[in-house]
Amino acid sequence: MEEIESLVHRHPDKLSVDGDKGYETRMTIVTYCRNQKDCDDKAKLRILLSFGQHARELITTELGLRIISILSEEEFLPNVDRVTIDKTLDKLVIKVVPMENANGRKLVEDGDFCERRNGRGVDLNRNWSVDWGKKEKDYDPYEENPGTAPFSEPETQIMRKLAFTFEPHIWVNVHSGMEALFMPYDHKNTTPDGIPSQIMKSVLEELNRFHLKDHCLIGSGGGSVGYLAHGTATDYMYDIARVPMAFTFEIYGDLKAPSKDCFRMFNPIDLATFNRVLNNWSAAFFKMFSLGVQQMDEIQSKAVASGFDSWVSIDDYLNGYLMQRKSRYGKKLEVLDLGMQEIRTYFRLFLLSSVLLMFMFCSRISKSTRPIVSAMSF
Repeated sequence: MEEIESLVHRHPDKLSVDGDKGYETRMTIVTYCRNQKDCDDKAKLRILLSFGQHARELITTELGLRIISILSEEEFLPNVDRVTIDKTLDKLVIKVVPMENANGRKLVEDGDFCERRNGRGVDLNRNWSVDWGKKEKDYDPYEENPGTAPFSEPETQIMRKLAFTFEPHIWVNVHSGMEALFMPYDHKNTTPDGIPSQIMKSVLEELNRFHLKDHCLIGSGGGSVGYLAHGTATDYMYDIARVPMAFTFEIYGDLKAPSKDCFRMFNPIDLATFNRVLNNWSAAFFKMFSLGVQQMDEIQSKAVASGFDSWVSIDDYLNGYLMQRKSRYGKKLEVLDLGMQEIRTYFRLFLLSSVLLMFMFCSRISKSTRPIVSAMSF
């Protein structure tokens, strides 16, 4: 984190940093825009990347650092023309959360190499509201504790706020433990219907073919991992936040490691593997940036071919007929409806507790008055 903050300080023309503080955690958010003056341009593609959601997956945060270093031009992708990259980056705004789970990370650095949860023992990738709280037969509270309620944790509250203020077109949640490129859904063994699913799958297949040597599983998390995960960030980003392309990338895993050797299971232990993982996945991410811009350019071409006199914003198009998703207005209504559901739930609990308290109070009054009534009768 010190390296990342130093990078931002050295490159204020390209990078800026914000901090969002919950009641028990602080989250650093790095924003990249090649020209800081036009970062609010609605024609730009917005990308949100999250690393280090699970504490023991240290390699993911190293990848976040590498990507920020390349964006700042202090490091470079091998065999890639910088002019070509810059043409792509001119059309993007990228927000990077390099370490989502800082409190859990402290526990790992103190020697608990198997810890994946946050500082309060909650799995941040089970604390989102889509299918929250459902437990499979092999549920392990140490691995998958979903918390007391959706968004009970400050980390997920901050990420939800970021999703709805930034409104990304692409979301990637980066993990380790295997090599895979996942799209929704995690909580069921299926992928979304129609054009959105086709676009996401084609992007993942191209990344796998050209940069990852076809090593990665591709498909839905729920259909590929071997178990269903409920209350995940990617399912929420796709279904509730209406992010058109929502992904989970698993960037490394040693399947031969002993089950108790969590550090080796989730992180490279030699320098050659470490560098290979960072180089291959950095290239894959920048390829994804390029594919996203290609989609945006196709939007412009179709708008021109349709006879529009002015630029059709990527927001309007991606939330229109191409993606067959709800509009931003519809999304806001859905968020409002979700909030009302939570309010109704809390109100019902309040009424129930009030009734129970009244019942207990009346019972005590009844018991205390019986001797007096008996005496009067006598």
